[in-house]
Amino acid sequence: MKRNMKEFICLVMVVLLTFSTLVSCKSKETSVTNDNEEGNVTDNGNEKEPIVVKVFSCWNGSSGNAPRDHYDNVVANKILEETGVILDIEYATSSECENLNMMFSSGDVPYDLVTAPYWGGNGGETAVIKRASSQGMVMPLEDLLDEYGTNIKEFEQGSAKDFLENDIYCKEFDGHTYVIPYQLPAKPEDNKNWGYCVYVRKDIMEDLGWKPEDFDHSEKIYEFLKEVKAGDFKDANGNPVIPAGNWHNGWDYNQLTRSYHTGYMCGFWVDPETDKAIVDRRGPLVFDEILFMRKLVAEGLFDPEAFRQNDTIAKEKHAVGKYALHGVHYFHQKDFYKNTLYKDHPEMEYVPVGPIKNSRGQIGGNALKGRAGSPAWFIPADTDKETAIAAIKAINYLNSTEGKLLAFYGVEGEHYDMVDGKPKMRKEYIEMNKEGTLKTETGIQGEYREFISLYPYMSEWGEFTPGESEIPDKTYEHIIKDIVPDTIVDGYRASNFINDYDKKDEINELLNGDLWRDYRERAYFASTEEEAKKIIDEYCQYLIDGGILEYEEFINEEADKRDDNILF
Repeated sequence: MKRNMKEFICLVMVVLLTFSTLVSCKSKETSVTNDNEEGNVTDNGNEKEPIVVKVFSCWNGSSGNAPRDHYDNVVANKILEETGVILDIEYATSSECENLNMMFSSGDVPYDLVTAPYWGGNGGETAVIKRASSQGMVMPLEDLLDEYGTNIKEFEQGSAKDFLENDIYCKEFDGHTYVIPYQLPAKPEDNKNWGYCVYVRKDIMEDLGWKPEDFDHSEKIYEFLKEVKAGDFKDANGNPVIPAGNWHNGWDYNQLTRSYHTGYMCGFWVDPETDKAIVDRRGPLVFDEILFMRKLVAEGLFDPEAFRQNDTIAKEKHAVGKYALHGVHYFHQKDFYKNTLYKDHPEMEYVPVGPIKNSRGQIGGNALKGRAGSPAWFIPADTDKETAIAAIKAINYLNSTEGKLLAFYGVEGEHYDMVDGKPKMRKEYIEMNKEGTLKTETGIQGEYREFISLYPYMSEWGEFTPGESEIPDKTYEHIIKDIVPDTIVDGYRASNFINDYDKKDEINELLNGDLWRDYRERAYFASTEEEAKKIIDEYCQYLIDGGILEYEEFINEEADKRDDNILF
């Protein structure tokens, strides 16, 4: 009898456990697919269910930052533990503007939160989001930020003051906060200097008896290229080198013409006699610059294909050391050559040369204090309020000190250690990061960084990339200290005045960059200097006919009204 009773009790326990397991499984299934229609209270009334926030990363190509599993990775698990939120992220695979337009035109955005590729100025995505915000299709966030997002609000510290005035808190928003920027530098030293300058094949330079510091003016580049053409230099395949070229779409031959640049930031040239600004395309230096490039093309010193060549063709040329000289930023070529040209031809190393001063005698460039434009995120107006609060809480956690370290370095004691107050990622994860598997397998260094307002790379962590501080890059240090150092400037950019110009759209259309590119390149290929000048004169008359003189007058009047430092 006792045995029968024991068997009966065991049977009851099995049934109860089975039932409990089924209920548990059902509950979990509900939690991770939950659209929050039933609130966030669990079956036992004590523990909150996870809230799933549907996120759309509206940045074509951002799927490269995606973790393998959005529900189960190092960063997601910690966010869930700290905030009870799961960020379920979907990625754009086509035009950002088209995606934004499609979302808003449907009137029913199927996401709780959207990250956009760029915010600020006259960019296409900016116009779409501004219009949607003004039409009530984006949720105002100021109250939620005050209550749940104090860490997020730090973005103001990394924003340029005119960026705040004209984009984040623009007058069209009527006092509301609709868009939150991210990827901003926490301090000026967190601005990355990309090392844009001229690079020369070292073996050719030494064979001709040149030194890096000899390249101190654009005309010196011209003299060097003539010697290259007269020499008998070969690429890795034994074919003749081309004296100068670039990467895709002519990027970035402007480094060769640096002596004809003013260094102004907003596309204006300022007359030193009158202190009045005009659009720099009408300035006197533009003729010098265009005639310089025409000279290189006409004399066979610059690859004529380079202005419009695609990425594949450009890489084929660079992989064999086809160019003796080119302009680009340091990081674009660093790993490329290691894995191609330098494997068998380390003697063909490209080295930075200069400094080459600009027309005002300045080396390097100017960097605005604070970011003047950035990627951003927003919450559609029809997002459920509880979900919006959950999203703000999760992002606010990611903007805490612990959250930032989590997104960039992982969990302390497991993925990194604090050494003298700096995070040091453990070697195995540094290797995974180099291989590109870290973000996929763990979420660290992946998409979660896109929700963080301020990036304290150098000011707090001492490095832009994990492990970088332990392996100093002397070439890069030389570039940013001696060849193209950044000067941090504070002020109000004159380009913002266009926001108050009554013919803003007409001027933006008039200054169409593609058209200006067409005119310039036509001038490069002109048969004579006179013909090249005639082409540029024709373009300048086009600007005048379109109303550029009135616009310039407006810009100068607006500049005179302000007491702060106007950046032209």
